Amino acid sequence: MSVLQAELIKILEEFVTENKVNLINKVLSERTRHLTVVLEDVYHSHNASAVLRTCDCFGVQDLHISQKLHDYHINPNIVRGASNWVTLHKYDRGEQSSSNCLNDLREKKYRLVGTTPDQNSTSIHELDITEKTAIIFGTELEGISDNTKNEVDELVHIPMYGFTESFNMSVSVAMVLQDLVRRLRESDVQWHLTEQEKEDLKFEWYQRIVKRSDLHIKNYIKEHSINNNG
Repeated sequence: MSVLQAELIKILEEFVTENKVNLINKVLSERTRHLTVVLEDVYHSHNASAVLRTCDCFGVQDLHISQKLHDYHINPNIVRGASNWVTLHKYDRGEQSSSNCLNDLREKKYRLVGTTPDQNSTSIHELDITEKTAIIFGTELEGISDNTKNEVDELVHIPMYGFTESFNMSVSVAMVLQDLVRRLRESDVQWHLTEQEKEDLKFEWYQRIVKRSDLHIKNYIKEHSINNNG
């Protein structure tokens, strides 16, 4: 963390209540990037928004969105402010949106796992989560695309015992994260954020919750520059 960032965090923290500071520190201590969620071309805003909220609830910091045919929209009545705390990675619309997303995740050393209703695939309860893992979900009717199925490292399913072949997409995400996050937290895997990641997010979050944070930052930098020059 740079000296400037550390100083700016201190400046902004003066305008945050003690309870909020303690809550942010607690949430950061529970956050992870070991698991991440990918939504492929999901067009129902209530489903997409519910997933964003679910990621926040389970401490998953990043949500990746590919947009081949549809733009990703947030329903504020559903996310309930979760968009302030989860990092969204949106990939430009186009034929290569999903490929660009998956390539980006591979560069970040994620193992790519696609979801499917095929009960012959690996059960989500048996998925190895020792490596950084990106779980990819598609639309409720079509699932993930054939191209994505060919690019992932593994396919997984949620065991089901009734006539219906699939869960609602947002329900699927919640069920998968509930299982994987529980197992991850019970494991010896180092799943926490780094200290630098925590400080970067804290700085980002403070800027969102402090009124006129841009002005406080601008004034500090201006004063700091004057003092250095004087």
